[in-house]
Amino acid sequence: MAFDTFDVRLQTIARKALSFCRSEFGSRGLKTEKEIAPEISWTPSFFFKSARYRIVAVEVADILYTEALKIAAFSILQFHGSPISVYQVCSLQTYQSDPKQAKIAQLLKHGFGIITVDEDGNVRVQRRCVPLSQHISEEDLKAELAGLNPELRVKFKEAHATYLSNEGQGLQQAGQIVEGMISSIATQAASRNVISNAQATGDLADRIDALYATSAFQNYRAALGGARKFVKEFRNIASHAPRSALEAAEKIKKCKTGFLEGISIATKLRIAAKALGYTVRVHTT
Repeated sequence: MAFDTFDVRLQTIARKALSFCRSEFGSRGLKTEKEIAPEISWTPSFFFKSARYRIVAVEVADILYTEALKIAAFSILQFHGSPISVYQVCSLQTYQSDPKQAKIAQLLKHGFGIITVDEDGNVRVQRRCVPLSQHISEEDLKAELAGLNPELRVKFKEAHATYLSNEGQGLQQAGQIVEGMISSIATQAASRNVISNAQATGDLADRIDALYATSAFQNYRAALGGARKFVKEFRNIASHAPRSALEAAEKIKKCKTGFLEGISIATKLRIAAKALGYTVRVHTT
């Protein structure tokens, strides 16, 4: 019988959560108290496939952020297989009793979702989550955005919000910000006769190459080279649908790498533009 290692109270919480998750996320391939894969050093209370090539795994415990979850996070991030989202289920009382929400903050920082069950059996998703390999914490995002001006920070936060629901589209949105910065710089460079009007309106890669070739940008060629590489490597990832669990996992990892790289490139481009007296204006859809 499932959950027979739990006491009666925790069995009730587990069964209510399982019923809820089956209706909320789906229940294809549902397994209770079984390992996900031999490479993952953790046995969740239950897990199932929520979408093609994706897994939702759930830890039922009335202690927030158990040692088992800490071990699970490391194993899952090393796992070369289906992307895995992880939720902790606990009683509403445990959730509300966390001093200064310290444990809750740790769970959220490391990419876990939280589901609670109250005394009447009502289940609620307190915080949703994405696969751990896709997660970028609010703290990490804030640190990455520190070198940008308020306008660009807002645009990347909007892109991050998209990234949380669709990693490919979020990366695409971040890429549009970088492309917008290049376009703005190229237009201003043409107005100063640094490059020609034709060069300023050519293909994105050609615009970058034109700026790179000028003496005006010789001290900022690293930023332009990075932008050229970024556009080539990450521009079309969103359009490639994965055909296997491995491809789905690799796509998510590439999207995360690309999203953070986009912020880094934007920061370097802003430094270059500011040093040269350019005012970057980005218009994205």
